[in-house]
Amino acid sequence: MDKFSSATGTMDINFASACSTQGSNGLLKCDEIAEDIKTCQGLGKKIFLSLGGAVGSYGFASDSDAEGFAGTLWNYFGAGSDVSSSDRPFGDSIVDGFDFDIEVGSDTGYAALTTELREYYNKDSSKQYYISAAPQCVYPDKYLGDMLSNAYVDYAFVQFYNNYCSIDANLNWDTWADYAANTSPNKNIKIFLGLPGSQSSAGSGYADLSTIKSAVNGAIAAKNSNFGGIMLWDASSSYANDGFMPGLAEILGSSGSSESSVSSSGVISENYSSSSSSTYSEPCHSQSSEDYIISSSSFSTDISTTISSNIFNL
Repeated sequence: MDKFSSATGTMDINFASACSTQGSNGLLKCDEIAEDIKTCQGLGKKIFLSLGGAVGSYGFASDSDAEGFAGTLWNYFGAGSDVSSSDRPFGDSIVDGFDFDIEVGSDTGYAALTTELREYYNKDSSKQYYISAAPQCVYPDKYLGDMLSNAYVDYAFVQFYNNYCSIDANLNWDTWADYAANTSPNKNIKIFLGLPGSQSSAGSGYADLSTIKSAVNGAIAAKNSNFGGIMLWDASSSYANDGFMPGLAEILGSSGSSESSVSSSGVISENYSSSSSSTYSEPCHSQSSEDYIISSSSFSTDISTTISSNIFNL
């Protein structure tokens, strides 16, 4: 979602070529993605809707504006009942949470929005809902720092690229480990090492497997109680980067972390099995603008044992 504001009452979602049909209320009507959501959830996947991005028109004038927008998100994408199924972009499909990739505007309202969403989450005891964020590695993040410090967030996909704090230069993992242990309201928050999936995926920050292995087995492994795994931007480029994702799976599987995973963002979902060899499998396709895949078990086990904890971010 790259346009939203409670003050104007407008919102736009963008899934590139994956959905272009417009409903009577002006929002996209994405029946195919709606079915994909159910398919993925049936395989144990968690589906998030991502808000923000590097380009967009979004933000809030106040905390009260953001709190009001929480109800909009819940009714149009969550388990709310104030909007008919025909007006919901995904029909009767219900997402498992929301992800915040805030890169423009200001930090106003996001902590309040997250807290209010939790109130809505508590109304539905049939399933667990989540909140994630994708901050820059510079700490505190300009737009998400307040939210991460004052609201309960489950996952942080930290972008260690296009910044000075890259994995091959000035990696500040200790700063984020300290944040998780001493600042985050959720002491069990999972921090992901966000990296480019290929040389062309970002302006800077791409690293070879040996550099990544050194970091994971060194500074990160020393403080890994909150280490969730690796996030890659983006799935399409990382998928085409021959040997890269299987190499990461091998690194995580040998890191000794009790909770290791590869998370990927892009246009198609990816999973890997390393029980005997590193191979690709594609249990479901969301064909969305952004996909994160989170596995809470080590890649030293077959993907079938970790499939229930994977997360796709639309």
